[in-house]
Amino acid sequence: MPRTPPSEVSLTTRFWMRAGAVDPRTDDCMIWQGSTLASGYGQLHGPDGRLLYAHRVSWSLLFGDIPKGAVIRHRCNNPSCVRPSHLLLGSHADNAADKIASGRTRVVEPPCDHEAAAIRHLVASGRWSTGDCARFILGDGAAQPMVTRLVTGQTRKDAPGPITRKGQGKHPNRRPHLEDR
Repeated sequence: MPRTPPSEVSLTTRFWMRAGAVDPRTDDCMIWQGSTLASGYGQLHGPDGRLLYAHRVSWSLLFGDIPKGAVIRHRCNNPSCVRPSHLLLGSHADNAADKIASGRTRVVEPPCDHEAAAIRHLVASGRWSTGDCARFILGDGAAQPMVTRLVTGQTRKDAPGPITRKGQGKHPNRRPHLEDR
């Protein structure tokens, strides 16, 4: 049987073919049955071939265009949910506050002056990467972007220690060199 090209099927039809079934008498999530990202967000191709987030398409089909700079938040904290009643229009700040309130993000305390100096010296020596410093000194690899901003001087310019240029970090050697033994 010949297949119909996706460009000949409306976005509405393609969306509802992949939206999970749900009992309208309940408030259960409508889980996206199509392709998903590793983060759990559903995706589908738009009429022009670009990938679109399924929850944004769900909002747009029922409520119209999403204003520029606005985001679609999940009231249920389930990124795979496309049920329109679970979606809210908001700002990036609203979405960040939702993530913190629901525990979907980790908040790492910024380093004190002594930790900042140690991080800057270790990265400047070329023997430690920013990711290693984040894991070993701050205790969380998720702090790597914060450490990168610290060592490049984008934040905490007044903190002690040398500021290195971006890209000067060295990836850690996974195997020790002969001279290190």
